[in-house]
Amino acid sequence: MAIMARAASLRGYRELIDELGGDGAALLRRFGITPEAIADGDALVPAESLGRALKVAMEFLDRNYPGPARTTAARVRAAIDRALLESRADIETVARMLTVHERTLQRALATEGTTFTALLDEARRDIAHRLLCETDLPMSRITTLIGLREQSALTRAVRRWYGRTPQQVRNAAREVEPRRAGTGVDRTTTPGR
Repeated sequence: MAIMARAASLRGYRELIDELGGDGAALLRRFGITPEAIADGDALVPAESLGRALKVAMEFLDRNYPGPARTTAARVRAAIDRALLESRADIETVARMLTVHERTLQRALATEGTTFTALLDEARRDIAHRLLCETDLPMSRITTLIGLREQSALTRAVRRWYGRTPQQVRNAAREVEPRRAGTGVDRTTTPGR
């Protein structure tokens, strides 16, 4: 027999996810919980579904809205990563995302021994490396995705980070991948065929 729980206990999570730009109703439907059940204060749903939905909601909140125990640098880095995906990753945008004044953000980072520019450069480096090594995206697209305006800026940045051109970094990653497989056996075929 399944243990049941009140669906109304998810009402606040749905509203919070909606407010943060997500689709709370769609999230809950994914776990078999209808918006009508949440609206009805007496509706019951399987506790397992309720637990899974709460877990996903809490992971979303932890990932996108970290607690106060995290350093300012860690919060800024997470905001930079989001800003690079969504819009421009400048200090004004990131400060707005973190709901602090730009100068306050700069002072907090200085207290931790870093700068916004250093964190932005680190984020661009990590994303560029991943895109160069794990995708076939054209260099012009990678340039845009990491928030640079010209491909020559990508080339200069990658040379500074890795001492190589973007194409050399990509080629080196592809040379290493077959060696990682160990024996060089084609793993896409079925043995014995």
